[in-house]
Amino acid sequence: MDKFRVAVVGAGILGARHARVYHELPETELVAVVDVDPARESVAERYGARFYQDMCAALDNEQIDLMSIATPDHLHCAPVLAALKAGKHVLMEKPLATTVADARAIVAATAESGLVVMVNFSQRFVADHVWIKQAIDAGQIGRPQIAISVKFDTIFVPTGMIRSWSVQTSPLYFMSSHDLDLIYWFLGKRPVEVFAHETRGTLDAQGLAVHDGLNALIQFEGGVSTNIHSSWIHPNTYPKVADGFIQIIGSEGALFYNSRTRSVELFNGKGGQKVEFSGPQTADEVGGKITGAFTESVRHFLACVRDRREPQTSPRNALPIAEAQAAVIESLRTGQPVAVAK
Repeated sequence: MDKFRVAVVGAGILGARHARVYHELPETELVAVVDVDPARESVAERYGARFYQDMCAALDNEQIDLMSIATPDHLHCAPVLAALKAGKHVLMEKPLATTVADARAIVAATAESGLVVMVNFSQRFVADHVWIKQAIDAGQIGRPQIAISVKFDTIFVPTGMIRSWSVQTSPLYFMSSHDLDLIYWFLGKRPVEVFAHETRGTLDAQGLAVHDGLNALIQFEGGVSTNIHSSWIHPNTYPKVADGFIQIIGSEGALFYNSRTRSVELFNGKGGQKVEFSGPQTADEVGGKITGAFTESVRHFLACVRDRREPQTSPRNALPIAEAQAAVIESLRTGQPVAVAK
């Protein structure tokens, strides 16, 4: 069949990765890159696409089948709605949105359009995480009762990588979107109540009015208790820009995942086992091409477009995460537990 013609909106670190993957995949042709920053024209030039500073101009001048939206966290809604209005399928970066109103607007527009829209929760496609999901579904730890997810970035992320807009997001959106989605996916249950606490000071002292980290106690349906921690002030001498671990304790066992060592330890009544993973993780270069979960996520999106089916991380399916994140923000504001809106 003919190649999908693709435009990427937002050409920062993730947008550039989208552009490269579309350039490398045999079933897609990157035709346009859109960014308000003229310096990002280099991304378009690198992959033989045309550059636009205005999304409408790209839509007017190019034949486009689908679009990737990789704008900053708080700027997802408008370009997604514009793409849907123009009749384009959309792969959008996480989070779904940073407000419930924007999230619900995207869900409604997706339903009305009949087009394929997917939130790029690429961590579901990491082999390590797929193994954990399969182990839980197979009943190897019984009924999940407690989950703990810890994620931390080095301080380079808010002060360097996304300094221009780090105060308009937070670890909750930039980092914990993936963690919340993984726990939601592993458990197969919705979040229902949140109580959160933040830590501030380090970034405030550097002129960035955003919290250093947060802890959120989130209760899921069925009484499952979870603790989500995210912070982005690790020293830049730390060996990885991003790291973390996950623990899930069930009625008949427990598992422990270490992101840095890529190992899962599982214990139940039959004994214990340790599984170590190798090979591409999220976006590793193999044979000169980006390989790993990110590429597999894009492939899932393309398959859904081809078959006109709902992606596993559609806006409708991602909405409970956005609603839980809004409840975290409200709990930080009030200092009280907050029910997750439905």
